[in-house]
Amino acid sequence: MRKKRLVSAVLLVLLLAGCGQTGGKLLPPGTGRTDTAAAQAELDVQLGLLKDEITAEERREALDLWSKIRAIQTERKAKGNYERSDYEWRLLRRLSGLYDAYTIRYLGGDEEGFGYRSPRERTLAVYQIGAGGALTPAPANDLSGGAWNETELLGLWEEMCTLLPEGAFEGFDQFTVFTDGPEETVAYVWALDDAGARWEIAVDPADAEDREYFVETVLHEYFHYLSLNDTQMIYTSEQTLDTYNEPGMVTLADSYLNDFYQEFWTGYLDDCLACDDTYNFFLRHCDDFITPYASTDPSEDICESFAFFVLRPRDFRADEDVWSRKLDFFYQYPKLVAFREEVRGNLGLAWGEYFESRQEADAA
Repeated sequence: MRKKRLVSAVLLVLLLAGCGQTGGKLLPPGTGRTDTAAAQAELDVQLGLLKDEITAEERREALDLWSKIRAIQTERKAKGNYERSDYEWRLLRRLSGLYDAYTIRYLGGDEEGFGYRSPRERTLAVYQIGAGGALTPAPANDLSGGAWNETELLGLWEEMCTLLPEGAFEGFDQFTVFTDGPEETVAYVWALDDAGARWEIAVDPADAEDREYFVETVLHEYFHYLSLNDTQMIYTSEQTLDTYNEPGMVTLADSYLNDFYQEFWTGYLDDCLACDDTYNFFLRHCDDFITPYASTDPSEDICESFAFFVLRPRDFRADEDVWSRKLDFFYQYPKLVAFREEVRGNLGLAWGEYFESRQEADAA
């Protein structure tokens, strides 16, 4: 699910040039370091930009708490146990709260967080997707007296089909149009069965007038499908320590999402999960993410990164930045490179023109 960004992602990338690089990857084992030295290095990954800001006393406080958590995790994982105990969660939340307090103190953080809301959604229309992307309206659809007519709603579907490669929606059975008002949830995808084989895609026409942002959102949501379907994920309640997990889902070892997690997220996932709101987490690691929303979790991060992988030229990056390495991540997959080229061809728009149009729209 993609929320409307609070700051333009394109402008934000330029603003982040002053942020320090951190990266969420754990250091490899077997480096010969003592446990204390290893814990210190892991703490630095979690602190991100805070590591050069906090006092020695504050560092000791955080290290003591992290060392206690680390010992619990080491013992749990040695037993092959994925589930964190309530006690471990309490300690993780205490540590995350400590980081948030430091972030507010030193990095301009905010107790209010991103301020995302979840207003009530109203379904406007439902369509079954048939062969070749043909739509059949549900009998209960009633657009009379509404803000959008069926021609406008079907136009959104045609725009998505024109944007994506031919046959992109073969794994989808349902197209839903909903609204929760402007500036809220723009679109989402949802598995319709227990195996993740058949899918629904939903869009909000209230957020579709910004065409460039609509394109970014469709790409973001489509990659949720590409990374969470039954070729990438096992839907099960039996979690594992071997690969990246989300509640009820376990990634396959060679999946896009597991590869991405192993490369970029192993060092600070627990901190992110323990946060009530990832705004302060984002500030601690601002140069790791292409947009603030990407800091929500690995799944949102890979989807935000994929949208910009498709839309940006490969040379629009700084080699030392973590977020730019995330865009390069997708080039190791020939299918995704072919997808990128086809979408860019369908857009018929050079990125330079696209980038300028985004800047002009944001300045207006």
